[in-house]
Amino acid sequence: MKKLTFFNLFFRSGRVFSLLILGALASFSGASFADDYPSRPIKIVVPYPPGAVGDIMIRIVTQRLSDKYKNGFVIENKSGGGGMAAAEGVAKSNPDGYTLLFNGPNHVTNLGLYKKVPYDPVNDFVPISYVAYSQTILVVHPQTGIKTVQQLIDKAKSNPMALNYGSSGNGTGSALKMQMLMRSTGMQMTHITYRGSSQGVVAQAAGEIDASFVSTPVVLEFIRSGKLTALMVNGTQRYPGLPDVPTSKELGLQDSDVEVWFGLFAPKNTSPTIVKMLSDDIQRVLKEPSTIERYSTIGLTVVGSNSEQFAAFVKSEATRWPKLIQEFGIKAE
Repeated sequence: MKKLTFFNLFFRSGRVFSLLILGALASFSGASFADDYPSRPIKIVVPYPPGAVGDIMIRIVTQRLSDKYKNGFVIENKSGGGGMAAAEGVAKSNPDGYTLLFNGPNHVTNLGLYKKVPYDPVNDFVPISYVAYSQTILVVHPQTGIKTVQQLIDKAKSNPMALNYGSSGNGTGSALKMQMLMRSTGMQMTHITYRGSSQGVVAQAAGEIDASFVSTPVVLEFIRSGKLTALMVNGTQRYPGLPDVPTSKELGLQDSDVEVWFGLFAPKNTSPTIVKMLSDDIQRVLKEPSTIERYSTIGLTVVGSNSEQFAAFVKSEATRWPKLIQEFGIKAE
């Protein structure tokens, strides 16, 4: 056993003291950085095109935060690939709070649709807040002559692949909903993809698409103007703006439900102080009556969770959907 001399004791004590000082400095530096945040614009990557429900939703939030975040926000629309390119880019970015991701169901459903996903939706991100969710509506073009979901099912089954359906792309919520509905009813339709829901609904109104699931904010005016016919609202409650349209629960078709949720994420290792600041400010904005009313007007329901609540939700969704997708035998085309 080595003899513990005064010199060794002094050296060891000095080394421990140095480490403590370095740790304190690092902690102080991190706190100082968080205190200065944000000192420049914050970029939020959105895997949807301009005008899509996810894009609309986060722009409402950032507008309401402009009074505190003087440097503002930059929304980067990076659609395509089931949102994987956008998510991967944020996951690999510097965790300094200046690059965030605003994503929806495909954040976790991709795990069941693709053999390889270049990021871990649970462990590569820090959930900030579950912002809101949107009801979706099954719509058809009037030229189909279809007035009910049962008529759609009968027509699609009597002539397989003759009807088509549109979506925002393989792996997205709009495609997954229709694939699940087809699996549960025996329908077969041809899939046509567009770069986003706003582009797809315009194409459908022009007669290019027979049927599709579209988020309420994007499709509402097309229904009210008679350019599209609403057959069903996903969920358990009818949408107040369309009181005569039945729900999937009423029709016994809840197997096609995919909750269109949206939330904000940061890369892993982002400062907890920054995450809490963003989460608290988003929750504050989402509690404002003007925000709730604005969301409600376009068919969105505010949630506004904290980071821990959203993390638990994402973890449960990441377990739930791959199993369900495998059970239904759905694959990315």
